[in-house]
Amino acid sequence: MKIRNAFTKLTICLLLVMISNMVNMHKVSAHPITDCRKLVTGTYLATVSGDFGSFRSIVTFTQDGNYFATASNQSGVPSVQPYGNTQGSWKCIGDREITVTTLNFNYQTATLPASIARGDYHATFDPKTETVEVKKATLRIFNINANPLVDDAPVAGTFTFTGQRVKPGQ
Repeated sequence: MKIRNAFTKLTICLLLVMISNMVNMHKVSAHPITDCRKLVTGTYLATVSGDFGSFRSIVTFTQDGNYFATASNQSGVPSVQPYGNTQGSWKCIGDREITVTTLNFNYQTATLPASIARGDYHATFDPKTETVEVKKATLRIFNINANPLVDDAPVAGTFTFTGQRVKPGQ
């Protein structure tokens, strides 16, 4: 009787293991996208080039998805209307890639009205060299009373940039 009872328990255990394996046999074993926030977060010294010339920028990507930038041409140069600091947000779209939307105010001049600029781009990050690269970004200019998050405007310019992470003690 003891042998029969032990055999029954063993059979039930084996059946449970087999059933659980059968239920999970279609389980996907794909590797999830790594959370890129650890790779992206930081401040970068960037070189920006595009339709409005070349300049330097200090760009910060925060862990919670905020974006902040200041640039060497903000006070205005012959081809660029003076503008304020750039702010925006970003999110991971791959293990080394993000999408970014930025906004800034363009200041009124004697010949140009105040406006809002929106930048949209994709950036990739290289963990070995600790660099960021944007191959093509678009810049759109909106009337100061427009909503650049809802409205659309033609592309006013394109640019690229590369940046090196700023590390403590450099």
